[in-house]
Amino acid sequence: MSIRFEDLQFGYTEKGKPLFSGFSAEFDSSRITVLTGASGCGKSSLLYLAAGIYPHHAGFLKGGRITVEGAAPGSLSPRDRCRLVGMMFQNPELQFCMDTVENELIFCLENIGTPPEAMPAVIDQALEFCQIRHLRKRALLSLSGGEKQKAMLACLTALRPGWLLLDEPFANIDSGSALAIAEKLKELHRKFGTGILAVDHRLDHWLAAADEIRILEDGSLLPETVSISKPEFLEDHGIIVPGRSYRPDLPPPEAGETVLELKGLSLSHGKTRILEDISASFRRGLIYAVLGESGCGKSSLFGALSGLYKYRGSALFGGKELRKARKKLAGQMGFVTQNPQDQFVGGTVRQEILAGLKKNPDALRISEEILRGIRLWRYRDVSPYLLSQGQQRRLGAAALMACGCRLLVCDEPTYAQDRRSTTAIMDTLCRQARERQAALIFSTHDAQLAKDYADVIWKLEGGVLHACSQPGL
Repeated sequence: MSIRFEDLQFGYTEKGKPLFSGFSAEFDSSRITVLTGASGCGKSSLLYLAAGIYPHHAGFLKGGRITVEGAAPGSLSPRDRCRLVGMMFQNPELQFCMDTVENELIFCLENIGTPPEAMPAVIDQALEFCQIRHLRKRALLSLSGGEKQKAMLACLTALRPGWLLLDEPFANIDSGSALAIAEKLKELHRKFGTGILAVDHRLDHWLAAADEIRILEDGSLLPETVSISKPEFLEDHGIIVPGRSYRPDLPPPEAGETVLELKGLSLSHGKTRILEDISASFRRGLIYAVLGESGCGKSSLFGALSGLYKYRGSALFGGKELRKARKKLAGQMGFVTQNPQDQFVGGTVRQEILAGLKKNPDALRISEEILRGIRLWRYRDVSPYLLSQGQQRRLGAAALMACGCRLLVCDEPTYAQDRRSTTAIMDTLCRQARERQAALIFSTHDAQLAKDYADVIWKLEGGVLHACSQPGL
């Protein structure tokens, strides 16, 4: 049984250059397959086509045929299709319909006609599989990016489709959880014969689970299966290799005045305490990384700074309490969230950059320089919403660079990026921070990224922020 693409002709515009021209491939359900390759090369598009989402909702299928287990997924009813294929998006928040994790699971099971009396056992098994029993009653809006990915994966395992299509399933999950879930997926494949086709830029989580890792490049699959023993080959194709330095080339740090100071900051979601008595200071010109397991509170901390969540204690920006001075500080603090498409204001990619350069007489030249630096110049006249998820994240970070803030806060700025895009984003962000004497704070699950780029590394654990030395993190 397999997913087959036969002479695929597909693109996002009716008359422009197609993304795929004559693409053919077959993925067998007896093997766990991981697709990797440069950002924007079409990996996610293949999953959307196999799930029957494209071309109904985006793009133009100009020729060829897609079948899953011999059926054309786009021709099936939603109920039959979700029994055949289940897909997790890069941004699972776009898939949720209900308010809590438990209600989302119930909703999924109702849609395939599961008897009410059978639901509790299925839900228990799905929550246990993804190690999120403690999130059962939590509001989906209160979850971290990693917790949302686990919740959506729980929904898919509860539906038990013939195929799981996973788009960057570990992008917001810490390494320990990712390895545990990869092992669970292998168990699901072995026990129930579930076909698994995943897209990922990081291979370390898949080494013990995947049967084959294939590179997509220039609209076709490279003939050879990827071997981790060839790190230079992998890096040349934009793949992140575990333990390999990103080799940043940045000006030396020059610490300036303290721009942000936290004093006894605490935060809760409902009755759940997330942050506890956090005290830390951040100085202009320095780069800070925040590490921590999925759900430890990194996004909540950034949400407190942006005004999304109420907090106790004090957060002083330039000596002024954020609660009282937030409106006056507009333009001095910049944020990139885990879902940057929620922040877009421009009709085109270039307009998104120009929005932060309104008062700059050299805006056109600077916008071109920024977009070329993050490899998005060719998309300058395209709507931001037509970019891939990885490209949208690059644009979100680039828009932040253009604003000239004293403090830049980036929540997982490199998730779902290939190696080249990761270094392009981080090199540009960090260089801007150095040149403008801004403080840059970024969260990440990539310890190597933190080691290579940060002047100071913090670890959020048990609701408390700990300073840590680089050698052991």
